[in-house]
Amino acid sequence: KIEVAGPFTSVVSGEVTGCGAPMATSKKIEEKYQKMLKEIQKRPENRHCFDCSGRGNQYVVLNYGVFVCTTCSGIHREEQHKIKSVGMSTFSTEEIKALERGGNGTAKSIWLAKATQSEGQPPPEGDIPKIRAHIKAKYTQKRWYDEGG
Repeated sequence: KIEVAGPFTSVVSGEVTGCGAPMATSKKIEEKYQKMLKEIQKRPENRHCFDCSGRGNQYVVLNYGVFVCTTCSGIHREEQHKIKSVGMSTFSTEEIKALERGGNGTAKSIWLAKATQSEGQPPPEGDIPKIRAHIKAKYTQKRWYDEGG
């Protein structure tokens, strides 16, 4: 569920009200943010897994704001990274806003900023040992990282 709160809002019986007038139901707000998430997911830079050559992008690694495939999401879970399924999870307003600012394109300019063309190439889909090594080099060792992008 997405919770909305502010100085003039309160949640009453599933409705968000402001100054006494109903604004929208929490279901409508949740649907709005789910639609925004789907639009972010459909951006060209987010259509593929950020950590392998796979076409899947059904999961988000919240730590880094990237879209990944099922295999890579499992490796990220091993690393204790926070993962959510695009289709099965509810995202908070803050998480949606972070993805709006981030995504695979922004992450590439940060996490692969110092990579050569060959180093920056993601490993083949399904090659779990290479994917695991790539993820560790990218995020844990910060091998190609540059915060300024």
